[in-house]
Order: sequence, then structure tokens, then C-alpha cells
Amino acid sequence: MKRQMKATALSLVMALSLTACSGGGAPVTKGGSEAKGEADKSLSGTVTVWSWDVALAHLQEEAEKFNEIYPDVEFNFEEMGVSQVYSKITTCLQSGIGLPDVVSLEGEQMAKFGEKFPDKFVDFTGDIKAEDFLDIKMSECTAGGKVVAYPWDAGPCAMFYRTDIFEQAGVKAEDIVTWDDFIEAGKTIMEKTGTAMMPLATARKDTTYRMLLMEQEGFYFDENGNTNVNSPESIRAMEMIQKIYNAGITVNDNSWDDFIASLSGSKIACVPEAVWLAGSIKDAAPDQSGKWGVMELPRFDKDKESGGASNGGSVLAVPASSKSKEAAVEFVKFAMTDKEGNVEGFTKYGLYPSYIPALDSEVFKEGDEFFGGQKIYDLFNAVGQKIPKCNYTANFAEAIDLSKNAVSKVTLDGQDPKTVMDGLQEEMKAKFGK
Repeated sequence: MKRQMKATALSLVMALSLTACSGGGAPVTKGGSEAKGEADKSLSGTVTVWSWDVALAHLQEEAEKFNEIYPDVEFNFEEMGVSQVYSKITTCLQSGIGLPDVVSLEGEQMAKFGEKFPDKFVDFTGDIKAEDFLDIKMSECTAGGKVVAYPWDAGPCAMFYRTDIFEQAGVKAEDIVTWDDFIEAGKTIMEKTGTAMMPLATARKDTTYRMLLMEQEGFYFDENGNTNVNSPESIRAMEMIQKIYNAGITVNDNSWDDFIASLSGSKIACVPEAVWLAGSIKDAAPDQSGKWGVMELPRFDKDKESGGASNGGSVLAVPASSKSKEAAVEFVKFAMTDKEGNVEGFTKYGLYPSYIPALDSEVFKEGDEFFGGQKIYDLFNAVGQKIPKCNYTANFAEAIDLSKNAVSKVTLDGQDPKTVMDGLQEEMKAKFGK
């Protein structure tokens, strides 16, 4: 999911990397940057890494630092597209042949691999300090009750908005507290400027519905993995999708290219999306510098705080069959807990950290000129740390496809949201077995 997220970091690139493999050994216990100054110089082996373009570049830089501590460890980096990574990792996990020593995967997809291939990934449960990472990222890394990957970049969500269009319409961001406020502001903006309030996919994806669900602390599945799409929170989220659509304040989000064209062409006043969108806006519309701001997503109830939402991000995993397991595990722990490295990954490649100690760095407290000098990362930091855990399960990707159909039914077909979600509940239960 969220191919865009990775591609649109501050430098907007996208691709993935792959390679061959390694095997055996036992995980070490020293963690990340804590190993500096007390490393076992005898650690050796060849570590093969599969990752995507911007992430690969960052891992290569981390490998250079790692080699200052462990000079006898060699690295082999290979690159390939996202779908190719998933295709190859699935084939290799099934056969047990050709696996890498380290692989980066989209966080939302990690549970699928962890559950479908139990015991095929190194268990980090006893090594990782869960309190050092965002809760949402820890849930992405958990499968079968084990932490089977290390959290990496995160995707806390907020509302990006055009300050100039708001001003032209006489709308104030601070007056938008609830989604009902948002709809009324959207009507005013449409009337005064002719600009749509936001993009809304009616068939291509269900991202906005999922944000609305997550900020109510709901999800497709409950903590036991049972389908939960006809919960009161889910029905309320889909009712709001229908309400936003029926207000006539959206443009259809048909494709990533169409979305970027709407953004750069000033056809939309707002975009609810993850932190990585900041880089996409800068790349797609440099002439709009100083015309954007960021606010928290509207909430459902004026007097009830939102739980926040997430969209995208990645993790690093180590296949259990790695012949260089000790070196691979130590490298993953080093790279993911290198505070300075996490900051560099953000400033150079737009990889927003899930490692909480890194978020204390000054770079996340500075104003951003493109966003009118606003300290936007203060906002994302606050949102990220209140997003509740979600149980993604092995069925997440299939759930999205089914959920997209539900979005189409309540928007394009105008069907009753509760009836649609009750039907979706039964469809998912039949497909997933619970």
C-alpha cells in the first residue's frame, strides 16, 4: 500500500531493491548506536539488503557508519520495484532459497508475511525497546504475538490546506474543529472561489475512510483479528464519507497523476494525508511556497479528542535463515536506533522517523518556509504519538480491496452506509473465516 508515500519523501523518488541471500548464526543483544565503543570487532559476514531507492540510499550510508565499528562485515545492496520485492520475497519464503539478510517492507504489509510465514523472520521481541517507537509502528511490526521487524519511517496524518484559498474565501483554519465544520467550510470555499475542498477517491482507494476510522480508534479488525467493519465507529466513518461526497465539495481522486495535477493546478484547497505529502507538494508545486499550512484532521465530536491516523511507512526485517544473521540483526538495530542517522534519513530523504528519541532533534522543531514558517513537524510529532495500535493481520491488503467497493457503494451508488457495512462484515467474515 502507499507506494506514493515512499516515492514522495522530500526528494520524491520511488523504486525498490532486491538481491540474493545469506544464512545461519544467532542474534546479538547490543542494540543500534549503543554498540558504539564496545563492539565485537570479530563480527563478520556478508549482509544482503533488499530495499527501495531512497531507503536504500539511507541504508548504504548507515552501512558505512556500521563498518567503522564492524569493519569485517560486507554489504551487498540490490534494487527492484515494490511489487517485484513482494513477489520475490513470497517465492523465496515459500522455497527457503534466495532470501536476503535484511529486507524493507511496507509496515502495513509486515503482518501478512509474519503470519503467513511464522518463524521465518527473526524475533526481536526481547531486544527492542517498544517505548522508543510509535505505538502504531510497533503494531505494524507485530505478528503472531512476536515483534518480527524493526519500525522505520512513519506516516502520521494531518490536513494540508491552502492558506491563500482559505483567506480568499474568508475561512479560518482554527474554526474547523469537526468534520461537519470542514464540510461547511468546503461549501463556502466552493461558493467563494470555485475550488473543491479535497480529493476523494470513489473507487481507487479507501484511505479517507480508514483515516476517519482510525481517529475513532477503530480498524478493520479487532485485537483478536476478527472482522470489525460494522462497528459503530466504522459505520460512522462511512456515513461521513457519504456526507462529504454528497456535499459536492470534492474532486474524484482517479489516480496519483490526477491527484498531483489537482494539487499543482490549485483545484483543491485541502488534502488529508500523511507527513510524507509535504515533500510531494514541494516537488509538484514549488510556486506555491508560502501558500500552504497544516492542521490536525478534524474530529467527529467537538468535545472529544481525536486518536489520530496513519498512512504508510516501512519496517526492516531479517529472515531467520540468514547465514549472516548476527551481523544482519546488529545492523538493523544499529540503523533503526541511530538517532543522528534517523535525522539524516529525514532531512535527506524524507523518511520521517518512528524512533521517538530522534523526534526530539531540533530539525523537527524548526519552521518550514514552504509552509509559511509553520512548525509543521511539531504537529506531526504530537499526532504520531497518539495514534493507537492497530491489528493489521494477514488480511489487510484484501480488506482494502473489499473496503474500496464499500466506498463506491455509499458514494457513487448512494447506498445506506449501515447496510453496506453490514454486508461488508459478512463478506469479510466469509472470506477470512472470522
